[in-house]
Amino acid sequence: MTTDGEPKSLSEITKDMGLNMSDVAAFSGLDESTVFRLWDNTEWLDRVSGRSLQSLMSSVPGIAEYSMAHAIRKRRDALVTDLHSEGLSVDLKALEGSTVAQQHLLNALEAALHIVRGQATQKTSSFIARFWGREQDRALEALYSTERGHGLLIDPHRLFESSIELAPRLNRKTYSFHSILALNILTHQVSKVTGALDADLGFQVPGRQTAFMMRGVVMGSLISSNDLELAERYRKELDATPVYAALEEWSFPTYTRDGRISSDFTLPSSLLLHNTAREVLREITSYNDAYVYYLASTYIPLALKRDPTFGGKLTELIQALQLRGDECRDRRIRDTCNRLVGRLKGMA
Repeated sequence: MTTDGEPKSLSEITKDMGLNMSDVAAFSGLDESTVFRLWDNTEWLDRVSGRSLQSLMSSVPGIAEYSMAHAIRKRRDALVTDLHSEGLSVDLKALEGSTVAQQHLLNALEAALHIVRGQATQKTSSFIARFWGREQDRALEALYSTERGHGLLIDPHRLFESSIELAPRLNRKTYSFHSILALNILTHQVSKVTGALDADLGFQVPGRQTAFMMRGVVMGSLISSNDLELAERYRKELDATPVYAALEEWSFPTYTRDGRISSDFTLPSSLLLHNTAREVLREITSYNDAYVYYLASTYIPLALKRDPTFGGKLTELIQALQLRGDECRDRRIRDTCNRLVGRLKGMA
């Protein structure tokens, strides 16, 4: 059977296996009358009970795959229709060809719907805040991407404009952990695509809000613009402002799920950075020189204070920094990587 999600009755799913209604009832343990009611109905998934569906999935090949594919297809079609009514067209080939889990991508499309509708509600903040994490970030990256064949939207510029309009309104009234995360996520994605610190994103809100939003903008701009001076300004800001340093230290471990996401932005005193180490090693080989400078000058030294073993990957980190540092043309980056490598060798 195919798993394209097109509506199929139980009889169609089981036909190629040579199973009749009595066979399905016998294997699943369901009454024949129950199977009869579902047998020729293409909408049977909307009628079957959870317990009966479990019995069918565990006893009849293809039922589980069909159920998942159909549910994904149904949600996808609804989102495509809703987004089209808001002026956004989904690139179905990019959606289906992505290496990101379809569920994450559909969540990203639903986030787009929240954003373009412009409802600065607690529900919107809460939904967008759930994209704090590596795989969720990959889904949003595909949503905001302008790269043909990768971006989920054929023309995402309305999404950019809506994001910029929505961001300042997410936290007008009271402090909200979800609104802070949502602000960071929105500004990060927009700045990653535009490569600029847009003035419209630079509104002022007190304390952690400003610090966390600034980090989102800086990281996005670093990834897209390779601006070494921006990386250096960010390092100096962290040296001068403890709250910036605290949020920087919090961000990686919670993003990679080494640490629990906490509304007070704190980490446990003892924390092994296993997932963080893997992510940093990936980024050293994947991102541009300015971002590598940020890692070597700013984040990695902070991480070593929290976990001197760097998730048990000090040797791999030394090798990665040596190889990548040698490739960098700017002497500041090479010198920074070399100094850090010397420190790490003393710790290994």
